[in-house]
Amino acid sequence: MGQTTDFMVAIELGSTKITGVAGQKDTDGKLTILAYASEDASACIRKGVVFNIDKTAGAITSIINKLEATLEASIAKVYVGFSGQSVRTIKNTVIRQFEEETRITTNIVDELLSTSRSTRTDGYEILEVVPQEYKVGTGLQIDPVGVITTHIEGRFLHIVARQGVRRKIEESFQLAATRIAGYFISPLEMAKVTATDTDLRSGCALIDFGAETTTVQVYKDYLLRHLVVLPLGSNNITKDICSKGIEDADAEDLKIKYASAYSEPFDAESKPVIYTYGTDDSTITDRVLNEITEARTEEIIANVWNQICLSGYDDKLLSGIIITGGGSHLGQLQTAIQKKTHIEKFRHATYIIPQVESVTHELLSKNSRQNTLLGLLYGARENCCEQAPPRDLFDPDRIAQQEEIERQKLEAARIAQEEEAARAAEAQRIAQEKAEQEAAIRREEEERQEAERRAKAEEERRRKRENSLFGRLQKWTEDLLNGDE
Repeated sequence: MGQTTDFMVAIELGSTKITGVAGQKDTDGKLTILAYASEDASACIRKGVVFNIDKTAGAITSIINKLEATLEASIAKVYVGFSGQSVRTIKNTVIRQFEEETRITTNIVDELLSTSRSTRTDGYEILEVVPQEYKVGTGLQIDPVGVITTHIEGRFLHIVARQGVRRKIEESFQLAATRIAGYFISPLEMAKVTATDTDLRSGCALIDFGAETTTVQVYKDYLLRHLVVLPLGSNNITKDICSKGIEDADAEDLKIKYASAYSEPFDAESKPVIYTYGTDDSTITDRVLNEITEARTEEIIANVWNQICLSGYDDKLLSGIIITGGGSHLGQLQTAIQKKTHIEKFRHATYIIPQVESVTHELLSKNSRQNTLLGLLYGARENCCEQAPPRDLFDPDRIAQQEEIERQKLEAARIAQEEEAARAAEAQRIAQEKAEQEAAIRREEEERQEAERRAKAEEERRRKRENSLFGRLQKWTEDLLNGDE
């Protein structure tokens, strides 16, 4: 393709793959994909969370290089999706009393939001605060501005993740020398391109079945009401199949081709269906395969349904359930979900709603696997292309921009150096404590051995003393019996 200088870039840090995409969005919302690249994530990301920064940075660098080669242009920054098993929502309430009747203003509402955002949640970082309703007097209001009252209660939903999760992402991109244009909470961006306005207004549960995680979102009246990322995914089914002595690749192939999340009770007189797999034509029956698949699927669906019930909207979902994600293509999954939830309205979002054009066939396949990545690209706003510097080498803006870039690089290096020093100091402290503990143990052992030695010596002296007294007494007795004086 020819060189282009106007495009947006998004990167998704998935559990099985890190993927990057570059494209454009026109005024009608149509996406045009210009470049796509992916790298295996099994060695650096687990359940959507970075655990190896160096390997993650290497994968990011490779993706950026591939995208730039296709675009024939340099990438200045990228948008990054944020998710992982610790992402979830927590409810929070902020109350304000007034001495007299007061008209609620935008400033008062903003103060409630700011107070909620500053609430500390031990072990978690607040990613976003979603206003729910405001209780004014005895009624609930979506927009309380203008209402006169002496009391207002703001109800908010905090989207949180464990502390350190975002920092690992930032360090990975710093190491890859790639600037982050902005963060997105991946499930929210995916919902924008897979759920309709009617779904969001009427109420729906959006379930993203991934490889290592399953994300549950509940919407009502256009608002997110509940979000949780469960550490269970379709890979759990594959691992269960492997427990029968089947290789990973063969187990995955069996799951995709034949496995079923629900089946009717077997007729005792019917013959089982036999599936062959592997290079040696090994076999497994449909009954064994489905028994394994149904047991694990039942566990996942039970956890999903429990989260929907915890949201408090399980009986208010007029648009029912929407499923998506690579794991959503499991056979009879819809039936299994409906049997558990008794919700009849159901939709499989195999692709995003906005129109997409791409020369990459993989991104046009309606297999649900690229919905989140395309959602991230759809949410991007700024041009991510590296712009050519002005011709005037002494242009103040260019000099200021270069100085800012250098300052950011120095700041990143300083932070990395401080963190490395902190890690080294912590390692030294742990080593010192370990050495002191070992020395204390050695001293205790030496003192114990010394006490035992002293006790033995004392016992030996006592025994000799007693033997000496006994010998003299025995000789005196013999002399007395012999008549000797």
